[in-house]
Amino acid sequence: MANTTALLAALGKYLGTELKLEDGVCALFDKGKEVVIVEIPPVGDVAILHCRLAMHPDPRLLEQLLRLNFDAGPMHGCWLALDDQGDVRLCTQLPLDALSEMTFVQWVKGFVQQTGEMSGLLKLPAAKGSVAATPRPVSPRVF
Repeated sequence: MANTTALLAALGKYLGTELKLEDGVCALFDKGKEVVIVEIPPVGDVAILHCRLAMHPDPRLLEQLLRLNFDAGPMHGCWLALDDQGDVRLCTQLPLDALSEMTFVQWVKGFVQQTGEMSGLLKLPAAKGSVAATPRPVSPRVF
């Protein structure tokens, strides 16, 4: 197991920037868009990743989101949740003792890839006269 400083240093090296936790949180953005939030609580034994998905929560989608949470295959250990602002977020966590510097970087990379694939997994309700999108296959993530 690597310590949190070493984990963030490895991710920062991969990204070409210095990273640090502030109050247990490190937020990564690209061109003003949230890419991933890394949370490692000071008094905890897990690392948590989450990201706001670019979708507006619609009460008609809530059942689908809950059903998707139960489908372990395409979710790759992630789940969907609503945050305090009512935004849909993709979330995951792993025990710190399961992470080395290399596995942490690969885990974060895989999570970012998963956030990009989520729109293909979410079937939006069909408008009158239209057909709902079908989910596209998800490529396996490398850890």
